[in-house]
Formats: sequence, structure tokens, C-alpha cells
Amino acid sequence: MTVSVDPAALDTAADEWDAAGAAVRAADVAGPFTLVPEGLPGSATADASLWVSTRLAAAVQVLGERLQGAGAAAAGSAEDFRLEEETALRLLAPLAPL
Repeated sequence: MTVSVDPAALDTAADEWDAAGAAVRAADVAGPFTLVPEGLPGSATADASLWVSTRLAAAVQVLGERLQGAGAAAAGSAEDFRLEEETALRLLAPLAPL
């Protein structure tokens, strides 16, 4: 079985995953909840909205971090493939016909 890898495609994927992760992490998912306590002062709904917004914001941050982690993994894989290819070419160069 032969596997062909294009490190440039991995680089592109890495950039896209990193950008997606950054965009997700920048999203203000808790902001819309800030008005709830003003509209329902002293109610359990105000406390619940704070609880939900805190957990939602944390989950979104984790998702963004995981997307960026996938991007870092793809970038690392691209670099590994480049190094392996360079090493193989260097080692095989003396065997090339003159």
C-alpha cells in the first residue's frame, strides 16, 4: 500500500483549522446573557442564565482550543513528511544512475 501525502494540503488544513479555532474562541457567546438579570432581577432565571452562559462560554473555548490543536497537529505532520522526504532523497541520491 502506498500513501501519497501533500504537505502543502496539510499546511492549508492547518491554517484553516487554526483560523476556525480562533474565530470560535473570539465568539461572544456569554454576552447576550448579560441583559437577563436586568430584565428579571432577583429571579432564579437570572441565576440560571449566568450558570448557562458560564458553561457555554467554557465549552466554546474548549472547542476552539481543540480546533487549534488539530491545526497544530496537521502542521506538525506536514513538517514530519517534509523531513522524511528530504532524508529519503538525501539517502537515495548516491544510488541514482549517472
